[in-house]
Amino acid sequence: MIGISGASGNLGRLTARGIAEHLGDPSDLVLTTRQPDAVADLVPGAQVRFSDFDDSSSMTEAFEGLDSLLLISSSTVEGRSEQHAAAIDAAVAAGVGHVIYTSMLSPGPTNPALISESHWATEEHLRASDVEHTILRFSLYSDFQVFEAMDALATGRFVHNRGTGGCSYIAREDCARVAAAVLSGGASHRGKTYELTGPESLDAVALAALYSEAGGREVEAVAVDDDEFLRLLGAENAAGNDDGHVQYGVALTVSLGRAIREGHFSAVTTSAEELTGAAPRTVASVLGDSAEMLRAVEPS
Repeated sequence: MIGISGASGNLGRLTARGIAEHLGDPSDLVLTTRQPDAVADLVPGAQVRFSDFDDSSSMTEAFEGLDSLLLISSSTVEGRSEQHAAAIDAAVAAGVGHVIYTSMLSPGPTNPALISESHWATEEHLRASDVEHTILRFSLYSDFQVFEAMDALATGRFVHNRGTGGCSYIAREDCARVAAAVLSGGASHRGKTYELTGPESLDAVALAALYSEAGGREVEAVAVDDDEFLRLLGAENAAGNDDGHVQYGVALTVSLGRAIREGHFSAVTTSAEELTGAAPRTVASVLGDSAEMLRAVEPS
């Protein structure tokens, strides 16, 4: 029995479809979510169970009978480490044999990204818990670069605080392939931590060139310091012109830029291809899927 926590989210849905291809009996797949109706028809024959990060008893009940559980990190920031710890404890109480957690590349005390602390705390809780586990440390999603490209194309300027640092973006669909491969791979992945990236590390100048190519309009990379970047993003949000890339807030965006500048997301590994047998997608490829939309962006 294989379970996916957070199955109604983007990564959860992609992984569910991927793992279904490996299962002989779809009823061996359990989709847990706060929104059961949203995944009722996602994988015909799969079990769907209610589960809420803020309700420990619901998680214990939802995880009952599972051999393996994919614990997809919560979309919230505040209180996330406590939610994850409760989910791990519920998995232990339910007798789950193997927990796979979706972490981030290079978490830990030295990484200034605001989401780093909760990922590191969750990893530490997993390591201290009485359950076999696997940690999937994903780099930042390349999917969000589409929103960043739209803003850059509108102004002709890709304003950033990442200096000359690079980031090895990975597509969400490649993350789903990795998760499905580990879920279906049995005991061979237990006790392992995988660093998972796209095929290349891109700095701001390289990204600006990709945005220009995809959008058919010149984009210039403009480097600013953290304070200026915070001021600019704050002004944009105050005016109601929300940046699609700023899904967790201005402070997080600034902290991610600093983390990139300091090299926390620059590593490039071959782990994704080794686990799935397929080369991960490039940022250029992801942008290419949205080329029509990007070329329709009007100058601001």
